[in-house]
Amino acid sequence: MRKRGKPVDSRDERLLFWNLCLTQVLVTLAALGLLAYQGRLGWELWMPAGWDMWFAGLAAGLTVVAADLFLYRSVLRKWLDDGGLNKLLFGKMSPGGIVWVSAGVAVSEEMLFRGALQYWLGILLTSLLFTLIHFRYLRSWLMTALLFAVSLFLGWVTEVSGSLVPATMAHFTLNLVLGLLLRFGKVR
Repeated sequence: MRKRGKPVDSRDERLLFWNLCLTQVLVTLAALGLLAYQGRLGWELWMPAGWDMWFAGLAAGLTVVAADLFLYRSVLRKWLDDGGLNKLLFGKMSPGGIVWVSAGVAVSEEMLFRGALQYWLGILLTSLLFTLIHFRYLRSWLMTALLFAVSLFLGWVTEVSGSLVPATMAHFTLNLVLGLLLRFGKVR
């Protein structure tokens, strides 16, 4: 983790990017392994997947983005600091790269957490694990609480819809919009 005030080195950005890629490969492998063990590895996780499911996910993601931006622009801003890791990751990434990273993270994490783990552990314990693996946010009580709440919401969306599509689309939308806002300097 870089210290405040230290100049950002392009090696830091590349290292963070490759750590993210490796982490997501491991998350995907864990998801596929657990789903295969459960006998649930198939397209049925993504069904029903009509346009209404994609739209519901988009609406859910934009709702979370709006809440996040409202809190960011309020007096709570100082508690929404991840130490600059998201800015380091997305700050110079191409918009196309942000799309690919957002999609990869959303698919892999939702397959593991909402697809495999929620099946065994339920929404509450899955959300706790989801929050804990995003350990960079644990330094802020507000970011931890928000991440836990978002995870509960994604778990509920999955439970109600019977599909991973809305939660994955919401996760993708959240990552994409906030990544683009970071890239273009609209948030810090």
